Amino acid sequence: MKRILLVGMGMLVAGMALAAGKVDEKALKAAFAKSFPQFQVTSIKPAAIDGMAMVELNGREVVYASDDGRFIFTGDLIELRDEGPVNLNEERLQTVRAEGLAKIDPKTMITYPAEGKQKAEIYAFTDITCGYCRKLHRHIEQYTAEGITVHYLAFPRGGPDSQSAKDMRHIWCDAKPDQALTAAKLTNAISEAKLGECAESVDREYQMGINFGVRGTPAIYSPDGVQLGGYVTPEQLNQRLGL
Repeated sequence: MKRILLVGMGMLVAGMALAAGKVDEKALKAAFAKSFPQFQVTSIKPAAIDGMAMVELNGREVVYASDDGRFIFTGDLIELRDEGPVNLNEERLQTVRAEGLAKIDPKTMITYPAEGKQKAEIYAFTDITCGYCRKLHRHIEQYTAEGITVHYLAFPRGGPDSQSAKDMRHIWCDAKPDQALTAAKLTNAISEAKLGECAESVDREYQMGINFGVRGTPAIYSPDGVQLGGYVTPEQLNQRLGL
């Protein structure tokens, strides 16, 4: 038996027309454009609840429209399955992440390979100005000694125009990016490497993080898109990876 919970409900949006019991996509998009111009409706799909639609905004956020076209519910949609509660938005994002990580060129990331036989690998979105990112990096040798390969992806929290993003472009273009990243995080030394196509990786990875639902750094994921947490100790990471 499946049961659904809506956790967190909010915005009232009036004037959304319906057609044959379904959300009128044209009217819904027009209502959002009028009431919430900062959002772009990028997808409308049937929700797990009859009479509701799942509405994707800006390629990232998800809200739910009621079947009478008047209400927008914000928050998490939880399905109570026999195996336990499942956050449907997180389940959707997990698929998005797995597909994205499978396509990324390994050369565009900064990787610290596992020592000896690799037991697991993780993908961590990082910012050189983030205190917890720096704290995480102090354990990098412990992670790799445990057989964990760490792939770093750029996620300057201030956005592509921030000073952090500008500095990270130089780091990503350094001849030895792993050493340049370590120096930036542990000693505040910023690479002065000449920029090239490698600098574009910072912008691509930042956008990927947005699409993955990254809200802060560090943000760590497994290859199959499961969120493993933010800052985690080597012991916690081993436990979450089942090592």
